Amino acid sequence: MTPKQFEFIFQTQIAFFVLGAVMSAIGFQKRETYVKLVGLYCLACAVADLSAILLFMYLKINPNYSSSIFYILSFPVLSYLYYLTTGRKQKQIFGTLSVVYFLFGIINLLFIQKREINSYSLFLASIIIIIYCLYYFYWLLKELPTMHLHRLPMFWINSAFMVYFSGNLFLFVFTSYLVNVLKITDNILIYWSLHNFLGIAEMSMIAFGLWIDFQNSKSHSS
Repeated sequence: MTPKQFEFIFQTQIAFFVLGAVMSAIGFQKRETYVKLVGLYCLACAVADLSAILLFMYLKINPNYSSSIFYILSFPVLSYLYYLTTGRKQKQIFGTLSVVYFLFGIINLLFIQKREINSYSLFLASIIIIIYCLYYFYWLLKELPTMHLHRLPMFWINSAFMVYFSGNLFLFVFTSYLVNVLKITDNILIYWSLHNFLGIAEMSMIAFGLWIDFQNSKSHSS
C-alpha cells in the first residue's frame, strides 16, 4: 500500500467522523442525550485524528499522544452512554470502570509505554467496550423495547462499536510487538489501513443509526 492510498483512506475516515458529528447535531435540542454523546464521540474522533496530523506536521510531536489522550477521555463518555441506554442500572460498575481505565490510561501514558503506541490501554478499552456491547445486546433481548430492532438507533450504534473494537482487538494486541520487536515498518500502513477501514465501517453504521433516530424524532414531532 502506498502512502497516498493510506492518506486517502485516513481522510475518508475523518470525513465519516465529521458526518456522524453533523448528523447528531441536526435538531440538537430535540435529540436524546445518548445521541448527543454519540455525536460528541464522533467529534472527538475527528479532532483526535486531525490534531495528530497537525501536531506531527508542524510541531513534530509524536501522533501517538493524540490517540492515547483520545481514548482516555472518550472512555468515560462511552461508559455513560451505555449506562443511559441500559436503563440507568449498574451505575457503580460503569463509574468504577471509567475511573479505573482513566487512571490506568494516564499511568500507561506517563510511565509505561510513554511515546510508544499505548497498546495496553487500547487493548483494555477494547475488552471493556466489547463487554459493554454484549451487555447491551443481553439487555435488549431481556427488555425487548421494540419488536423491530433494526429500527432502534442504538442497535446500530452498538453494533458499530462491536465491529470496530472486536475487529481492532488483534491489531491493538500486536501493534507494539510488530513495531518494537519485529521492526515491521514496510507493511505497517496495511495494518493501520485495516484499522481505518474498520473506523469507516463503524461510522457508517453509526451514521445509519443516527439517521433512523432523526427519522423517528421527525415522526414523533409531526
